[in-house]
Amino acid sequence: MNKVKIEVRSNKFNEEPIEVVYLGNLEESDGKTLVSYEESVLTGMEGVFTKLSIDKDHLEIVRTGNIESRMVFREHHKDVFVYKMSVGAMSMALETDQLSVGRAADTIDIYIRYRLEIAGDPGDRNEMFIRITRNQKTL
Repeated sequence: MNKVKIEVRSNKFNEEPIEVVYLGNLEESDGKTLVSYEESVLTGMEGVFTKLSIDKDHLEIVRTGNIESRMVFREHHKDVFVYKMSVGAMSMALETDQLSVGRAADTIDIYIRYRLEIAGDPGDRNEMFIRITRNQKTL
């Protein structure tokens, strides 16, 4: 298991991005990369544990704790899921337009462009950049 820095920048198109940095763990097994970290108070998701499962053609984000959800990002794929919170649950769907995963010796760069629908209302287009860095010097 490697310690990693996870940098996440997300935004709706034409809006200022939100950037958050986490420290977490990375494991590689059977061609998959698994990254896990605890969410921050800054995101409003304190008490939530996030796991990223990175495969060659999709990214799965699983959240457990105060919020529970399982989202699958795959190009030209629509994923319907339930977003559970302490106050209740709602149906959501995400449609991924683009997913790219770039790997270098010490980094993994992920770009996702998607649309998020909440309770049947078509949402805005969003994009997310995730950089995972294994280099101990940056931690």
